Amino acid sequence: RRFLYIVNLDAPFEGHRKISRQSKWDIGAVQWNPHDSFAHYFAASSNQRVDLYKWKDGSGEVGTTLHGHTRVVSDLDWAVFEPDLLVTSSVDTYIYIWDIK
Repeated sequence: RRFLYIVNLDAPFEGHRKISRQSKWDIGAVQWNPHDSFAHYFAASSNQRVDLYKWKDGSGEVGTTLHGHTRVVSDLDWAVFEPDLLVTSSVDTYIYIWDIK
């Protein structure tokens, strides 16, 4: 709840990086943007919101927070053909397509 830990899976024994966060909710889902031009962005859901993080020089920070769902976000996924589109689904039965430009 207080930190997000990042592990390099290519070198898992090198240790991990911590990103500080303040939330009373656990992380539900995390996904890196799969596109090379946006590979330094990842999204993390926590309850009804999604935080967009920017990873740079070995540290991460929240760039923006997406609010819209009225119940817990159950899944998120980056669009395959558009690097700046993120799709979220929720227990509230809605699916949102976010343009993060």
